[in-house]
Amino acid sequence: MFGWRRRSEGFEWKDYVRTTVLVRRADRQRRIEDVRVAAIEKVKNVADAGVDAGRAGASAAKTGLLHILALIGRAIADASIAIFWGFVRWVAFAWNIIKDGAEAVAAPLRSAIRVPADAARDKLKMMPDVARKFPIKAHHLISAALVVGLIYVGGPMLRSADGISAPVLDISTGAPDASHQVTISNEISGSAAALTGDTMRVDGALVRLAGIEAPESTQPCYRTNGRRWNCASTARSGLNTIVRGQKVTCTPSGQDDSGRTLAHCLIGGGKDIATELVQAGYVFATDTSFFSSLGGEESTARDAKRGIWQGEVVRPQDWRAQAWESAKRDAPDGCPIKGVVRSSAKIYALPWSDVYAKARVRQERGERWFCSEDDAKAAGFAPWDKS
Repeated sequence: MFGWRRRSEGFEWKDYVRTTVLVRRADRQRRIEDVRVAAIEKVKNVADAGVDAGRAGASAAKTGLLHILALIGRAIADASIAIFWGFVRWVAFAWNIIKDGAEAVAAPLRSAIRVPADAARDKLKMMPDVARKFPIKAHHLISAALVVGLIYVGGPMLRSADGISAPVLDISTGAPDASHQVTISNEISGSAAALTGDTMRVDGALVRLAGIEAPESTQPCYRTNGRRWNCASTARSGLNTIVRGQKVTCTPSGQDDSGRTLAHCLIGGGKDIATELVQAGYVFATDTSFFSSLGGEESTARDAKRGIWQGEVVRPQDWRAQAWESAKRDAPDGCPIKGVVRSSAKIYALPWSDVYAKARVRQERGERWFCSEDDAKAAGFAPWDKS
C-alpha cells in the first residue's frame, strides 16, 4: 500500500516545479531591480532643482547669444545694402564715360578729339571723390568677418550648450523634413505614465515618441567595468522622471508598425521629451544624419559616455536581428516565432520579447511555429502584449 504511487496522468510535475521556481526567481530578481531603480530615482530627484537652475542659466546665455546674432545680422543687411548702392554708383560712373565717348564720336571731327579728352579728364578727376564716397568701409569688412566667426563657433553652441539644448520648435517655413510631417492634426494632452523608454500613455492614449528608440526589455547593456545592467528599465524610469507631475502635449505624426501613435511630445517650458531622453543617454536616435538635431544630441551623449554609451551596446535593430538569427538556428524549419494559446486566446511571441524563453509550443493544442509575423496574423494569432 505504501509503495503505491499516483500516476501523473500526463502532467509533468518535475517540469512544472522547475518552471515555477525559475519564474519566481525571475520575478524576485525583477522586484529587486525595481527597488534599486526606485532608490536611484529618489536620489536623482534631489538634484533636479540644481539641474533646472543650470538649464535656466544656459537658456539665458543662449538668449543673449541670439540677441547678439540678431544685431550682427542687421549689420550684415546694412553692409549688403551699402555694397549694392556702391555697385550702382560704379556702374553709373562707367556708363557716363561710355556715353560721353559716344557723344564725342558723333560730334564734328574738329571737336572729336578735344571733347572726349575733356570728358575723360573730368571723369578722372571724379575718381578720388567716388572712392571717398564709396559706402563700403573697413568696419563693414570687420563686421562680416566677425559674423562668419560667430556662426562657425556659435552654431554648435545653439544646438548643444554643455549637453543642454534649446527647446525644439517645429516651425515650417518651406518643405518640412519628412520625419516631422504631421499627418494627424488632433493634439493629445494631459498627464502621462511611461510604459517603456519610448512609449507612454498620455490622457489614456498609447503614444510612442517619434525619432527615438529605447533598448529592448531583454537587451543587455554593459557598464565601463563590463558589468551588465538593465538599461531598458532605466530608460522607462528616466521617462517617468521627465513626465512626472507635468502636463504633456503631443502632436501625432503617424503610426508605427504595431499601430501605436507616433508623436512629438513637449512638457512645460517647451522642452522636447525625446531630446531630453537622448541627451541623458537613455535611448537611441533613429536618425543619426548630420542634419538631425537628435543625431547631434546622441553624438554629444556618446562622447560624454552617458547612460547606454558608458559601455558596450548595440542598436535595438541590430540586436533584434542577432536574436532572430540565433532563434532561427534552434527553431523547427528555421521559423522562430512561437504561436501559443493562452486562455483560448491565440498569441505569438517574437525572439526578443521577455516571454519568449518561457513560451512552449505544444502542437497538440493547436500551437505552432511561424516564419513571419504576417503568417502568424494570417493564422489568427495576435501579438503578445509584452512583445
